[in-house]
Amino acid sequence: MTGLQHLLALEFMRSAFVAGGCIALAAGLVGYFVVLRNQVFTTDALGHVAFTGSLGGLLVGLNLLVGVFSSCIAVALAIGTLGGRGRGRDVAIGTVFAWVLGVGVLFLSLYTASRSAASGTVGVTVLFGSILGLQSAQVIIGSVTGIATCVALLVVARPLLFLSIDPDVAVTRGVHARGLTALFLVLVAVTVAESVQAVGALLIFALMVTPAAIAQNISARPWVAMTLSALIAVGVVWVGIVLSFYISYPASFFITALAFAAYLVSRFWRRIPVLLPAALALTGCGLSSAPTPVDSGKVQVVAAENFWGSVAAQVGGEHARVTSIIVNPDTDPHDYDATPSDARLLAQARYVIVNGVGYDAWASKLIAANPVTGRSVLTVGELVGKKDGDNPHLWYSASYVDQVVDRIASDLRQLDPADASYFKQQAAQYKSVGLKDYNDTIGVIRQKYAGTKVGATESIFAYDAESTGLDLITPPGYLNAISEGTDPSAADKAQVENQIATRQIKVFIFNSQNSTPEVQGVVDKATAKSIPVVKITETMVPANATFQAWQTAQLKDLLRALGG
Repeated sequence: MTGLQHLLALEFMRSAFVAGGCIALAAGLVGYFVVLRNQVFTTDALGHVAFTGSLGGLLVGLNLLVGVFSSCIAVALAIGTLGGRGRGRDVAIGTVFAWVLGVGVLFLSLYTASRSAASGTVGVTVLFGSILGLQSAQVIIGSVTGIATCVALLVVARPLLFLSIDPDVAVTRGVHARGLTALFLVLVAVTVAESVQAVGALLIFALMVTPAAIAQNISARPWVAMTLSALIAVGVVWVGIVLSFYISYPASFFITALAFAAYLVSRFWRRIPVLLPAALALTGCGLSSAPTPVDSGKVQVVAAENFWGSVAAQVGGEHARVTSIIVNPDTDPHDYDATPSDARLLAQARYVIVNGVGYDAWASKLIAANPVTGRSVLTVGELVGKKDGDNPHLWYSASYVDQVVDRIASDLRQLDPADASYFKQQAAQYKSVGLKDYNDTIGVIRQKYAGTKVGATESIFAYDAESTGLDLITPPGYLNAISEGTDPSAADKAQVENQIATRQIKVFIFNSQNSTPEVQGVVDKATAKSIPVVKITETMVPANATFQAWQTAQLKDLLRALGG
């Protein structure tokens, strides 16, 4: 199987090509007029609206795309009523849209506060795009709206071109300036809304402005430049998707990088064909082939995070090959931007383990975008009865870990009946031997310090508090705010500082992987009051540790801080 055949065999890649191509085609055509009419700033402003509108829609229970499209179209029509192209108009738009972006931050905070820390990935997706995680409905909507936008623009292209080049003469010749301008702004709004899926609200320039600027650098003939703009937009999107398939970096990065490189070429070396770098890149990709699945006779297991991967590896033993996607301790699973190589791993796996509860939504999207017959998926959140909005840090609960061990063994027995007894024995040994020190340490803390009041910076410790019987008195709002990366309320912040100042807590626990100025400030206050501070981490440190070694070391640090 050639590299291109392997690439197109994956459903999520086909979806990315189809939707990305249609969206880019519309963006290139509309973008030409955006640059010609000097309305680049309006496009940027509508990107801000897309961010706020999507989150506002989610808050009231609407689909994300409904919020994006409705808000962009409504605001575009409002801009159309301002008329003119003067400085005062741009100042007014800039002032309003700075406020709109601030409202978006508020909506993001409210949305994540009402669900879970992992819900913050919605904001990241809107800001930076997720073209490789498009679901079927998104592909259909993006493709249909992209084609419809192109058709509508081509219908009005001639009078719009006339109005854009010489508005005064166009009006005297009977062109309906206000109506045509309003229609064009609606097309811009629709294009911005659909482009958010590909490159995100912050990178919208890569599709709507840069290709048009390149085209105008190459040709002054309107119809030629318009065609070039559309072709360049489609080219950078498709080549960006291909590059991200072979090189594990986000597609949106390659799309913007290719567009920028092509612009530099068109700006400074006009005699060099603009599409040459893209052609060379695509040719280079064609010389290599994507890795093919390895059939070692073992069950191929992929875990979204290495803490569940460690558990699976010890239950699966020599009859399972376990690969974890997130292994770097510095990687935040909430905000992880999945790559095509991750999607390939999930497509090739017979067994996939994801945390769920919105924590690793990127993995669930990739699984849904590329269904595979015979693949079994364990979503830990569903196993233990958790839903979006609940605390997603399930691996910090000893009882949940036990349930996961049993479920992994059961699933592996079904996938490999010949080794069923082996998996059953591995699970029993892991629980009785591998997790013995872990469970014993939890038992000692519960026996000696149950009911002891402690404080923490994040909800990550909440399940540990339940397992050990400790009384976590930090306000839940504060725990969730720090976990989500938002500012805690003044009341919660005051309560936490009062608990430290009056020494209401015996120990203070904080996530050393999220040491923000706010967190460091309360840690310093606890240290100043001689309250022992215990560090924990959200992901395994070091990365090559076993789950039980990592967790047991943290629990023993906690036990020592409590008094031994």
